[in-house]
Amino acid sequence: MNKRTQKAPKASFLLPVKHWLASQFRAIKRLDKEDLELQYAGQWPTALKILLLLAIFIAVVYASNWLLLDSARDRLNTASQQQERLFEDYRLKSFQAANLSAYRQQMVVMEGNFEALLAKLPAQSEVPRLLEDIHELAELYRLDLQSMTLRNEQQREFYTELPFEIQVRGDYHRIANFLAGISALDRIITLHNFRLSPTSGQGSNTQLNLVIEARTYRYDGQAQPATRTETTSRRQR
Repeated sequence: MNKRTQKAPKASFLLPVKHWLASQFRAIKRLDKEDLELQYAGQWPTALKILLLLAIFIAVVYASNWLLLDSARDRLNTASQQQERLFEDYRLKSFQAANLSAYRQQMVVMEGNFEALLAKLPAQSEVPRLLEDIHELAELYRLDLQSMTLRNEQQREFYTELPFEIQVRGDYHRIANFLAGISALDRIITLHNFRLSPTSGQGSNTQLNLVIEARTYRYDGQAQPATRTETTSRRQR
């Protein structure tokens, strides 16, 4: 009895709904094409009016999402990308801050190496002494120093290039020792564009003529004080 009494209210409730839906479906089927025009909307069945309102509501929601939320979504994506960049900058700067002492030690070592290299660049007054050292090397290895010609200075970004041409005559081993002696001088000298040709003799006594371009370098005097000032300021920090 209890189950039957519980099913009875449900059946009594669904029955009018089914009758209403059936009547609305029949009313919609009786509509002609002319009846579907908007000017006759007031005469439409209730179910059709509800469907129309639902369609309008869905269209409004979609248009709102497309017009209003789309720009907000773009701003959100831009903010997310900016947040990622800021996090990346934060990670990089935190890493640099954690290794700041190591960077400072490296800067001190680099500045020391830079000053040591600067000390190996001859000043204007030291160029004649450098040429004398090369002349003494030629005498030491018993080479015939035929000429040593200075070329025009070449201005670079922060230094001056001082090229000169050396022409000597002697056997192969003495010329090799002479070039090694130039490389071992306390000033920076680079060797370029050598020409080696035999002149006389045979075998180990063959005399060779060497023409080579040597270059030494002078640090610009105007840039040096600025560099020292920057170095001092960095050390004070």
